Amino acid sequence: MRRSALALAVLGIGLAACGGGGSAKGPEKPIGPAVDEKVAKKDAAGLVEEIYDTINRGKPDNLFSLLNDPLIVFGPRKSDATVTRSEALVALGKLIDPKAKDNIQVRSASLAVRAAEGGRSAWAFDVVRVEGKQMAGLAVLTNDNDLWAVSATSIAETPSMREVRAELKKVAVVPPGAMSPAKVDDRADGAVDKFKRGLLEQQVWGDDLSSSTDALMIGPTAGDVTRGKKEMKRVWKKRIDAETRAAISGEVAAATTPDGQLAWVTAPITRVEKDEDPLPLRAFAVFEKDGDSWKLIALQESLAVDTPGSGESFVKVLPPAARPPEPPPEEKKVEKDKDKKKDEAKKKKKKKKKSDDDEDKPKKKKKKKLTEDDE
Repeated sequence: MRRSALALAVLGIGLAACGGGGSAKGPEKPIGPAVDEKVAKKDAAGLVEEIYDTINRGKPDNLFSLLNDPLIVFGPRKSDATVTRSEALVALGKLIDPKAKDNIQVRSASLAVRAAEGGRSAWAFDVVRVEGKQMAGLAVLTNDNDLWAVSATSIAETPSMREVRAELKKVAVVPPGAMSPAKVDDRADGAVDKFKRGLLEQQVWGDDLSSSTDALMIGPTAGDVTRGKKEMKRVWKKRIDAETRAAISGEVAAATTPDGQLAWVTAPITRVEKDEDPLPLRAFAVFEKDGDSWKLIALQESLAVDTPGSGESFVKVLPPAARPPEPPPEEKKVEKDKDKKKDEAKKKKKKKKKSDDDEDKPKKKKKKKLTEDDE
């Protein structure tokens, strides 16, 4: 395994190195009292920074003590997918040599952490450089007895769109972590349903992301990060206009945090847009609890480049053709009124024409009835 390829994998393992986030069956003990969200955000961010520092110092033993099961990582390559501590330890053992003078260096550029209600879970996003390669990662974290852990993370390199188009011609673009054996936790069923609905009805995702100032959208190419309501609405309008839709091309995985405030859902997908080639991706979505339902708060679409032809099976999985968008109710009423007026105008025109035709016809003379005197 080449060092450069391993270097790309370190961030995903590093982000997840702070723990496993509990089992799919839920917490074995109470989560504990609520934590101030500002404190939770600061502590969670501090842990991610500590992990980067540990990797940069080449101190794997310090990192290993933070690992738990399960340890779920998707990407950055097609084959990179771990669900256990042992898998992550093997990868890290190949990667970090305490005696090496040139250990891998991770440089954070855009770390952002958002704590969920109650401060017992959070999600984190970062753009980092690993040995000159730019990467983007999204992770879900949990807090149990003031010990932070990561439930799952998605990590991928972010090439330019020009590079992506060149690799698409070779059919070399694939979803990161395409063969992950991760499963679906049935407590996340509601989030899974919304995730699947948004693949074909993109406005479902757009409405959620456009309604929160904290929402985040990470695209597969360099610099493709969207924040803020106004910018999110603009980006989503472009997606709708482009008839964007997607189909699942692999296994769905999902789980909730032990406090029940966050859920993550992910799957390999094939995204299509008008006048564009099908694009294999991994969609990794983070949902927050919203009453009895789930609301999308962060979404990452990522890709990996593999050998030429390796993306063939993914580009064959296509979503149904796009349906014309339904106009808003007020527009429907206006259109209905217009159609009604047109019908009435046609009827009036037809009635007037018939009346004019009757006037133009020669009138028939009525036969005079003969009287006895006429006879």
